Amino acid sequence: MPSRRTLAALSLGCVFMLAAMPGTGLAQDSQRSMLQLTTGGVTGSFYLIGAPISNYVNNNSGRLRLTPSTSGGGYENLRRVNSGQAQLGMATPDAMFEGWNGEKPFTAQMRNWRVIGQVVPPMANHLVVLDDPKINTLSDLKGKNVAIGAPGSAAATGLQRLLTVTGLLSQMKAQMLPHQDYPDMLVDKRVDAITRLGTIPAGTVEEIAAQRKIKLVDMSAEMEKSGFFKKYPFYQPIKIAAGTYPGQNKDVTVFGSNGFLIAHKDVPDDVIYEFTKLTYSEPGTRHVTMAFKSHGLNAKSPLTGNPGPVHPGAAKYWREQGIPIPDPVLK
Repeated sequence: MPSRRTLAALSLGCVFMLAAMPGTGLAQDSQRSMLQLTTGGVTGSFYLIGAPISNYVNNNSGRLRLTPSTSGGGYENLRRVNSGQAQLGMATPDAMFEGWNGEKPFTAQMRNWRVIGQVVPPMANHLVVLDDPKINTLSDLKGKNVAIGAPGSAAATGLQRLLTVTGLLSQMKAQMLPHQDYPDMLVDKRVDAITRLGTIPAGTVEEIAAQRKIKLVDMSAEMEKSGFFKKYPFYQPIKIAAGTYPGQNKDVTVFGSNGFLIAHKDVPDDVIYEFTKLTYSEPGTRHVTMAFKSHGLNAKSPLTGNPGPVHPGAAKYWREQGIPIPDPVLK
């Protein structure tokens, strides 16, 4: 059976050359609206959900044409959508909060995006090492070479925050490197640990575990002692149960958050309405499940945990389904 990375690479489609309209970057002609959907690395949850969403919409809409594009992850996606470089994207609540308020790592307020609905359930920030009896907790990585995530990714931003509040960042060799290189780098021992933000189970972690005996690093003691969740309330503790991965014989606690589909605020309401209707339809979610069963497309509770304002086109569809539109936390 082809590996997850092989399947993801094969699903990467041709990119449309878009004639951009001012503001949104939305390319239109008399019949079609062509949309860029910015996701993540080709082995990550965002891309592996975004590719089948695009395929389903393209095959079932007479006018919408989506192209899933790779990126560094949620923070880069927010920047792309906010600027109009992409019309659709996937982002996490931490990026939404800090982008809206113009807090680091952003240098200005990012308020040109609107929420469509949840796309992934809470994703866990896995921290993976090859099996080593001396490494069990985050503090055991002092002096180690750790790949903390790709530049612009929610994985890197989140782990960097935790390492900073615990005082551990200066005590290890933390690097931001492209996600697709992580499995080989860990297996070849070019790094001592890698992080992977994804749904449980994470395919990248399963791929590594199929080649070598691994261990997940527990973060619970450091998170509790440092007051991590008080400082960053948009994260939540996540338990990865024993037996989730081969050789994992005990529960491990890490952190993470869920993910949402977002759109540029100026993408027309009727375009987002049709996109939402197709994506969250029963056939649409079933199509995505066939490709990636750990998605979070849920038409019954699509806005749970969402801090941002909802796009009017999506809000129209959700109201038709009897879903209340909550007042946004971010205003």
